[in-house]
Order: sequence, then structure tokens, then C-alpha cells
Amino acid sequence: MVVCANPLTVREILLAADELNMIDSGEYVFFNIELFSSLNNGSLTPWYVGNDTAERNERAKNAYSALLTVTAREPNNEAYRNFSVEVKRVAEEKYNYTFGNESVSTFVTAFYDAVLLYGLALNETLARGGNQSDGTAIVKAMWNKTFTGITGDVNIDANGDRIADYSLLDMDPETHKFKVYTSI
Repeated sequence: MVVCANPLTVREILLAADELNMIDSGEYVFFNIELFSSLNNGSLTPWYVGNDTAERNERAKNAYSALLTVTAREPNNEAYRNFSVEVKRVAEEKYNYTFGNESVSTFVTAFYDAVLLYGLALNETLARGGNQSDGTAIVKAMWNKTFTGITGDVNIDANGDRIADYSLLDMDPETHKFKVYTSI
């Protein structure tokens, strides 16, 4: 079963699956597509809800053993770390928002890389004598392109699709915390 929902909804779905004996039977695997993961402390133990009962938390912990989470891979390079620090600084100074332990979403860095890609394609189009209003030419200049962005190497294929990196998270049976099992 594939799930793409907020963490509390995923938890409720898994608890319902537990009630239907779908967890312990070994016949079902649940995949969670997590769009805004940052491997924060809360997402390391998504089965635990502080204001829930100990019994439901224990059932949820058991239910999460049948869950694998696919999420965007968080970059681990200096450019990303510097960018994250700057985003957090601006968020606090201009918008009075504090991230705390929360990481900057990989979607924010992907948008930044998209603007870089647009700039590269626009410059390439103009250098060939093209027009800045020729959207088709600019888009075609984005295809089959590789460049270094905030997230690392950015690869755009012949169809204009970004070849993205993902991480597969699984719950460690000893610590009961989610961790990156592999990157794809």
C-alpha cells in the first residue's frame, strides 16, 4: 500500500491496518512518500505522539515496522549547509520564524537549483543569438544538462526531467528510530 499524507494521517492509517491484522501477517508492506522530509527528530520517531496513550504509541511503533519511507535525499555538501544557514537567518530576521532543529526543505533547494538552471539556459540561448522571450528555445537549452547546484550535481535528461536522488528510510528494530537505509 502506498501512502502520501501528513505524519498524523499516516500514523492513523497504520493503526487502522494494525486493527485489521495487516501488520503482523507479513503480507503487507506500506510505502510512505514523504514530500517534505528533513529527518527531524519528529520524523525519526513518527509513531510516537506525546499526548496519546502508551498503548496506542506501542501499537503505532509496532505498525511502523511495516513501513518504508521514500523521501528526497538531503544533500550533504558545503554549499547546501551554507544555503541552509542563510535561509534560516533570513527566515528569523525577516519573518520571525525559527527553524529550531528542523532542516531546510529539499524543495526549497530544488527551487533554487531550478532558478540556476533557468539562468544557465537563458544565458546559453542569448549567447547563441536567441531571444529572451523564446520560451521554447530556453526550455530546450535546459534539456540534457548537468550542472552543480546547491543540492550537488543536477542532471536533466533528454525529456527535461530532473533525475532526482531519493532516500529509503526504515525503522531500526533496536532503536525504533527511522534512518536512511539506502539512497537511490
